[in-house]
Amino acid sequence: MSRFRNSKWLVATTLAGFFASVWCDGAGAQSLTFNSKNSDDPITVTAEKGLEWQQNEKRFVARGNAKAAQGDVNVVADELTAYYRDKANKPSSSKPSADTPLPDAGKDAAPAADATGDKIDSSEVYRVDAIGHVTITSASDVATGTAAVYDFDKAVLVMQGDPVVLTTSDGTVTAHRTLQYWSNQKVAVAEGDALAVDADKTLGRRLKADRLTAYFHDDSTGSSKAKPAAKPVAKAGLNSASGRRDISYILGAGDVVLTTKSEIVRGDRANYNVDSGIATVDGAVKMTRDNSQLNGGFAVVNVNSGVSRLYGSAAEAKMPAGLKEPTRVKALLAPTPRSADAPSPPSKEP
Repeated sequence: MSRFRNSKWLVATTLAGFFASVWCDGAGAQSLTFNSKNSDDPITVTAEKGLEWQQNEKRFVARGNAKAAQGDVNVVADELTAYYRDKANKPSSSKPSADTPLPDAGKDAAPAADATGDKIDSSEVYRVDAIGHVTITSASDVATGTAAVYDFDKAVLVMQGDPVVLTTSDGTVTAHRTLQYWSNQKVAVAEGDALAVDADKTLGRRLKADRLTAYFHDDSTGSSKAKPAAKPVAKAGLNSASGRRDISYILGAGDVVLTTKSEIVRGDRANYNVDSGIATVDGAVKMTRDNSQLNGGFAVVNVNSGVSRLYGSAAEAKMPAGLKEPTRVKALLAPTPRSADAPSPPSKEP
């Protein structure tokens, strides 16, 4: 799993800079150009079925193979919608937010309002929706899903799909419910039978769980952020998602399966420290190597050296977390079958 250290989780950083300042080229226009405050390159939006500036609803809608592009970064979906408001207005509960359900791909938007082509100097975009066959690409990374929402106020991206897949040069992350990125907290969450696979297939490194949570190093301090609360509160900032986010460690929760080249370790929870290459698995731990199986309460796995240790509890391993009560360690060792070509022992002469 060490190659996941440099995964970029491009999804959030892509949409974070889009739609920063918005204006329309004119009524009935088939393309829009957006200028991003995070880049000198303009953001161009095109759509096969046209673009609408719905002034009454304060949103822009691009339909039909809609594409937003800036440099080598592209967002493609059946429909793209940007919601904007007056800068003086505070977020209201009536406004869409990351807490609201993802948009329904089959729901039609409101009728288009007249567009005047005037520049919206006093407005700001606070949410962007991508609906249907969503694909986000950069020079080296690709993310796909069925819908995506970026909330500027909370600096949170939620991408939905069955599956939703993020592929980078370092590996692949797949989830069957959502892939979230909390930009200010520098935390990514993959939910729904989540699986992280190392790009180097020869290493055989995989981490699977009901939920995988990745904590990234802070570019400015080199340290990782603390685990977010149940409802993180983050102040918006268009630059909050900028910069590289090297992974510090990954947590797995629920039906954890850690696979290395030599063994498979199952348990209730896992903590993989990417920096050290040490992974711990606790709960009802089952460690399988070849035809042998070890059962215990806490496992320490060095994914780099291949050395693993099994304990009755975290306390026995002198670790701060894990089961309080020790579990008896059991081993089921299967003998290695003798080769058919192996010579038989000499028989005794009578």
